Amino acid sequence: MAQDFERNFITGVGTTPQDIPNGSNFSSDNTIVGINMANTSANAITASAFMTSSILSYGDDFAFTVTVSGGNFIIDGQTKPALTLYKGFTYTFDVSDNTNNGHVLRFATEAEGANSSIVTDGVTATGTPGQANAKVVITTSSTTASTLYYYCTQHTGMGNSITVTNVHYIIRNAPIPSGSALQLLDGGAKLVAQNGDRLFFQSNTTTSLDVWVSRVDAIS
Repeated sequence: MAQDFERNFITGVGTTPQDIPNGSNFSSDNTIVGINMANTSANAITASAFMTSSILSYGDDFAFTVTVSGGNFIIDGQTKPALTLYKGFTYTFDVSDNTNNGHVLRFATEAEGANSSIVTDGVTATGTPGQANAKVVITTSSTTASTLYYYCTQHTGMGNSITVTNVHYIIRNAPIPSGSALQLLDGGAKLVAQNGDRLFFQSNTTTSLDVWVSRVDAIS
C-alpha cells in the first residue's frame, strides 16, 4: 500500500481566517497527521483552528464579489446561490461593480425583507452601489438568526437564503508566546477530513501566524 504524504504551508495569517488547502475544499478523505502553528510576531497572540463542512464551489468564505445580471444578484459568478455563513465572523460583499447601480443589497430575517425584517445589527454599508469601494459588511454573532436572506431593497426576486451556523473548533483562542509554536497534532493523533471539509486558521493579530499541515492525501 502506497501513501501520498503532503505538506501545506501558509504564512502571515491574521484576523481574517485562511484555509488549507488555500481556497478549496478537501476533495477526498484525507488524514491530517500534523498541525503546527507558529507565532512570528514580537508579542503574544491567541490563535484558533476550525473546520467547516459546507461544500462551496465559489469564492472565498469571507469576501464575496457581487454583480447583477438578468434581474439577479450574481455572487462570485453564481446566480443568486444559497449561502452559508458562520457565527462570529465578518463577511464583505463587494458591490462596487457598475452592474449594482440602482440595486441595494441588504439582509433580512424574512425573504425580500418582508414585515420590516431588515437586519441592521452588525451590518455596515459604505459607498454607493455600482461605484468604487462600495461594500456591505455583515458581522455575525451568537445571536444572529440561523436563517437570513439577502435581497435588493429596490427589486424583488434578486436574492436567496443564507444559513448561519457554527463552525467546529479544533482549538479556540489558544495563547502562543512570541517566538513559540503550538503543535495540535504530532503524528500520534489523527484528524480525518472528508470531501467538502475546509480547515481554517486565525490569529487575533495581523500577519502573526505561520501554519504547517501534514496530511496523507490518498492511499492506494
